[in-house]
Amino acid sequence: MTTFRLLQQTNRSSRFAQVTVEVAASSWFDVEVTAAAVDEHRREAELGARWALRGLPAAARVTVTNLVVTEVDTSVGDVYEATARAVWQALRVEYPVPYLGFSDPGMVASWLGSMVGRRLEAVTEARYWSEGRREADVESLLHAWLFFGSAMPVGLHGGGDQLLLAKEDPYCSYDMDEYGETRVGPARRPDVLSGFVGARLTDGAVIVGQDVDEVCAGLVLRFEDGDLVIGTLGDEWVLAVGPVPSAAAQYWAVQPFVHGGCR
Repeated sequence: MTTFRLLQQTNRSSRFAQVTVEVAASSWFDVEVTAAAVDEHRREAELGARWALRGLPAAARVTVTNLVVTEVDTSVGDVYEATARAVWQALRVEYPVPYLGFSDPGMVASWLGSMVGRRLEAVTEARYWSEGRREADVESLLHAWLFFGSAMPVGLHGGGDQLLLAKEDPYCSYDMDEYGETRVGPARRPDVLSGFVGARLTDGAVIVGQDVDEVCAGLVLRFEDGDLVIGTLGDEWVLAVGPVPSAAAQYWAVQPFVHGGCR
């Protein structure tokens, strides 16, 4: 039996979730949540455990036996992350990438709903540079972080046709010698994401792709002064102001808006 406690306090917000798991050898991957909790947290625990089991060399059975949350400090993604880390801790494995994101459309919709009414205070971007130059907006973008008022920054990580949201701080710039460098800093005009800094989010929608496993492929963020579309398609970023670009629309489905319906 292993317990992981996610506890983080910043000047913007706080995070808390405590998850206890039992992990046993099995002939197939399996997850069961026996902890007493609301459906939302049980779902996050199941998804977090399944994410942690992905790519492991040996199958395992995970039972989530206890969940501890608070009304004030626990928000979307906290139980998910705490569960994944509890599983890795029990198996004594290291997570192979520096971010732990969620892509379940229901979780993403819940996160969007919690951001409605907040201002986008800042956007940080990671971009690829070579020989002192960078490509255009979409071509040079690696990752982006959205800073909404009184909320943890959320990193956007694209891979294939899946968009992952990770509650995290931006990483630092780094040099890759003859292969160029990654520069991390505030979004700047005329790049698309910079145009919405300071605006209030009034609505939002989740974009899903056409994979067999339904996952988030992008977001429609409706601000008081316009709509922003950000997503990933075929391992390439899609950024647009206004409606979903026609080139992406044939592969995407926009789920109903979080608040107020489409207009």
